[in-house]
Amino acid sequence: MKKAKYLPSFIFLAVIFTLTVLFFVLPKADYSENEKRYLKEIPKWSFEDLLDGKLSEDIEAYLADHFPLRNLFVGINSYYSIANGTSTASGFYHGKDGYLIADPTDGTLENIKINIRNFDTFAKKNNLDASIIIVPSTGYVSDEKLPRIHKEYKDGLWLDEAKAVSGDMKFIDIRSQFKTLSEDAQLYYKTDHHLTSKGSYELYKIFAEEKGFETVDDYRIETVKDFYGTSYSSGGYWLSQPDNVELWHNDDLKIKVEIPEKNIVSDSLFFRERLNEADKYQVFLDGVHSYEKITNEEADGGKLLLIKDSYAHCVAPFLAQHYSEIYMIDMRSYLASVSKLVEENEIDEVLFLYGINNLAEDSQKSMMLNLK
Repeated sequence: MKKAKYLPSFIFLAVIFTLTVLFFVLPKADYSENEKRYLKEIPKWSFEDLLDGKLSEDIEAYLADHFPLRNLFVGINSYYSIANGTSTASGFYHGKDGYLIADPTDGTLENIKINIRNFDTFAKKNNLDASIIIVPSTGYVSDEKLPRIHKEYKDGLWLDEAKAVSGDMKFIDIRSQFKTLSEDAQLYYKTDHHLTSKGSYELYKIFAEEKGFETVDDYRIETVKDFYGTSYSSGGYWLSQPDNVELWHNDDLKIKVEIPEKNIVSDSLFFRERLNEADKYQVFLDGVHSYEKITNEEADGGKLLLIKDSYAHCVAPFLAQHYSEIYMIDMRSYLASVSKLVEENEIDEVLFLYGINNLAEDSQKSMMLNLK
């Protein structure tokens, strides 16, 4: 009995010793396939970093990223959250029907207003016919998929406020249609925050109706299985079932895609080699780039400037059916003058297309427009 009381301490020390040995013995990965991100490298020592505390933060991040059996422990924590009734881990809810839904954003309404006002100012400055579409979050549109206890999603209030400050821009409000459509169709991925191809198509139809375009409705749909998105990567619910990615082909469409930063010229809107990677969403226009140009010489429409985040990557292939040229700009990395691009290419129309979380969390991207 006397020896038995030391058993918990012995087990604890044995576990710590084993994990320490494994930390030094096991090879260190550079990239996490589950989380779809590069892991921290060994911190570089400097006296300045030591004094301001950055070195200790870097060491802590490195140890956390390379902790032995890390994925196992992250998964245990996530499923423990379901067992104890919280249904949330790492900022994601484990919802109904396999939906992994991000918490409401930590962004602010003020950031949204700043962005919207600056979009309007930029459009007026450059004499552009301007439209804006803000994609609401999965948790707001598909709230019936959320667990019973969850934080409040403020998308409705924020979209009302965004519309009020949109100035001369055409504010295309998709939320009511999306809420209705979501009852019978999957508009968002279950393991990712983006719109599915079906969701992107429905957004395109709403935009086309506003612009007076005759929509294209006949597509050859190719289904690609085993897509795990960012919600899966960050939430730690490793037993979740994967999504399907659908490629909606318009076989009559003849286009050219140019991505100067990678010296790419393609005759396809879908980059199939990306389907072999962990993040299959990059199949749409090769993922995130600062600038891309889509040309359709047979289109009846003019030239469109598309200032966007990654929500637009699956929508742009539908828009390409109507515009002779689409200039896609990601303000997070585009460093040239947007106004100069408009002037040199005689662009007369702009569409701002963003997810609501990005507009709420970043007040800088649109402010940059006014400086150019």
